This record gives sequence, C-alpha cells and structure tokens, in this order.
Amino acid sequence: MVNKLVLLLKILLVFNIKAMNINVFILCFNESIILPHTIAHYKKYLPSCKITICDNESTDNSVEIAQSLGCDIISFNSGNIQNEYVQRDIRNHYWKKIENGWIIFIDMDEWLCVTEEDLFNELNAGTTILKVKGVNVIGESKEINLSDINLHNVNRVVDWDPESKKLCFLREKITEMNYTFGGHECDPKGEVIYSNKVYINKHYSELGLPFLIEKMRIRYQRTHEMRSRGMDGHYTDNIEKITEHYNKLLSDSYLLHGH
Repeated sequence: MVNKLVLLLKILLVFNIKAMNINVFILCFNESIILPHTIAHYKKYLPSCKITICDNESTDNSVEIAQSLGCDIISFNSGNIQNEYVQRDIRNHYWKKIENGWIIFIDMDEWLCVTEEDLFNELNAGTTILKVKGVNVIGESKEINLSDINLHNVNRVVDWDPESKKLCFLREKITEMNYTFGGHECDPKGEVIYSNKVYINKHYSELGLPFLIEKMRIRYQRTHEMRSRGMDGHYTDNIEKITEHYNKLLSDSYLLHGH
C-alpha cells in the first residue's frame, strides 16, 4: 500500500511539473557555434519549456539552426550594431505577452542551472524570483569553433558577480522587471519573493583563447556607438589584453562540481 501511494505521488508530481508553463527567451546575434549547445542544455533540464530566440538579424545560420531545433524566432533590428537601448527594451517587454508561468530571459551564453522539479518546488514555496550566483566558465579550446571540447563537460569556473542576474521570475506575480543595460541590474515590481536556494548561472564566454579573441573582435566592431556613450567598455580588439585577461581567469579558476 505504501509503495502504491509513493508511486501515485510521483505520478502526480510529474503531471504537475509538465503542466507548468516555462518560457525561455534568448537574445541572439550570430551564435551558431554555441546556440545548439545552449538549446540542448535547456531542453535537457527544462524539457517542457518553450524556447524563443530573439534574433538581432543574424547573418550566419543561427536562425536556421534554432528553427531546426524547434525554437520560435522573433527578429529585431538594431541598426547593425549592438544597441544596448534596444536590448534593454526587449528584456523588459518581450515576455509580457505571456500571462503565467516561469520566464527565463538570457543571453545565448548563459546557462541557468535549474530543473523543472526545482521550479515546481519554488512555485509551491511561493517564490517569484530565483536567487542566482554567476560564474564564468573557463574552457581551453584551441579552435575558434570549439570543436575540440565538450561544452557540457567543462567545469572550470571563476566566480563572476555580473552574471548573478535575476534571470528567472514568475510572470503572474511580477509585473515589471525594469532591467538596466545588459540585464545585470533590475528593479522588479509586483509580489517579489526571492528563493532561499541559490541557483548557478554559468556564463560560457571564455571557452578558449582563439574563440574569445574572435568573439571580442566582432563585439568590438559592433559596440563603437555604445562605447562612445560610456557602455560596453569591456570589449577590446587588443589581443595582448584579451590574452592577459584569459590567462588570469584560467589561473584563478576552480572546479565546479554538481552542476
């Protein structure tokens, strides 16, 4: 009798988890290298989620890859630059068409380590926003396309407070997020109740020196306007500085277990 009751409770738990509404919004521009891996991460841990790619008119095959993986696509124009004003407004408004359920709004290189069971438990606990700790994932790929490493097995990280974002919140309880530039800070409105548990946000940026140099080169070209306004100052095309930054992170990194 006890075993049957446990089985019934497990069945009810699975049913309730699958009944949850989970929407993942991902900003994208020419992310064909990392996009399949990011989608795989969220499909593995949040198999019931709907993924929407907010694409900044990518010129590579990011959109085609995303569509082949079952993602919805929303396209936006930023004048062929990385426009932080446009992206701020997208973070603050694109999710408002959703009436209920969990919203996750991320950049393509952000992997929030949360499961559907976690979200179900947080819902029952009355949580409306997850507490998040950010880490930078440090890979040692020698290839620009990262073909020599398995991103899902890289576990060397450094603590990175800018990635401790409020990425996940409950739509029916939160009316505004008021994200600032980059989504690093916000001023949420509504019934704001943070989780007791802290979830890891893995930032997949420094995955290898060739990859990082190419990424920074492209971002530097696209952020000229923003840098003239005092934003995006961390982007550079100085290979010596990029190399020094990467080597420092690699030296400071530690192994992250269990995520």
